Amino acid sequence: MVDVLEYLEYRDFLKDWFAESKKDNPFTSYRYLSQKTGVDPAWLVRVFQKGGHLNEDSLPVFIRLCKLDDRRAEYFKTLYRFNKTKAKQALSELYYKLMELREMETRVLTEPELAYFGSWSCAALRALIGITKDTSDIPELASHLNPPISHDEARSALEILKKLGLVAPDGNGGWNITDQILSTGGEVKSRAVRDFHRHTIELAQESIDRHQPEERDISSVVFTAAEEDLPEIKHRIEEFRRGLLQFARKSERADRVYALNIAMFPLSDRVDDPATAEDSPATPKKEG
Repeated sequence: MVDVLEYLEYRDFLKDWFAESKKDNPFTSYRYLSQKTGVDPAWLVRVFQKGGHLNEDSLPVFIRLCKLDDRRAEYFKTLYRFNKTKAKQALSELYYKLMELREMETRVLTEPELAYFGSWSCAALRALIGITKDTSDIPELASHLNPPISHDEARSALEILKKLGLVAPDGNGGWNITDQILSTGGEVKSRAVRDFHRHTIELAQESIDRHQPEERDISSVVFTAAEEDLPEIKHRIEEFRRGLLQFARKSERADRVYALNIAMFPLSDRVDDPATAEDSPATPKKEG
C-alpha cells in the first residue's frame, strides 16, 4: 500500500490510496467513500484532481480509513496544512516539520551499519538484484555495474546488504530484495549520507565521458530567487523526485539501474539591496 510519508501533496496520497483500495475491493467508489466520510462524491473527485481541499473536520475520518499510525496521522495533518497555506514563513516551518516526521523511521542505522553508505555499490547492487532473475552468482552480477566492481567488493557489498536485512535468500541459491526501510537519523545523515552524495556526484562527473549522450541526461541552470522561497523550491524538487520514483516503480520491465543527482547550491552571497525585477534571469545549459 502507499505510504503517506512519501508524499508532499495530501491529495496525491489520497488519490493513490483510493486507487489501491479499489484493487482490493472492486465495490469501492466515490459514493462509497462519501458514505464513509460525509464528503460529497463530486467534491471528492474535485479534491483528487487538486481543484479543491477537504474540510479540516474531515481529516480524522480519512486518517481512520487509511489506517494511519500516530506518526503518519500527524504527517497527514501537517501535510494538509502545508498544502493549504500561502504564508511563506508558515510554509517553511511546516516543511521542516514534515522532514522531521519523515526521519523518525522504524530503524536507525548504527555505526557499523554506516558501511552501506560507504560506497555507491551497495545501493546499486541491491537495485540490480531487484531486476535480475538469476542472482546466484553475485560477483558475475556485479560485473554488470557501471563502472564494474571487483569480486571482493561485490562479496563485501552482499554481506552488508545481508546484515542490514536488505536482501533475503530466494530459495534458489540467489537473493531477493526486501522492503526494509532505512533511516539515518540527523547526526548520522550529516556524516554518512554526505559521503554517499559525494560518491554519486563523482560518478555523474565521470558519466560525461563514460556514457553516450543518449544514455544520460546532464543539464545545469543558473537562476536567481529570494532566499525565503527556498522551502518552496525544495518542495518542488521533492515533488519531482517522488513523481519520478512512482513512475519508475510502475515499470514492469525494468532492465537497468540509474542514479539521479539533483544539486542546488548558492553561487553568490546574499545581496542586501536586490534590484527589483518582474522576471528572474535564468541561464540554462545542457551537456551534450
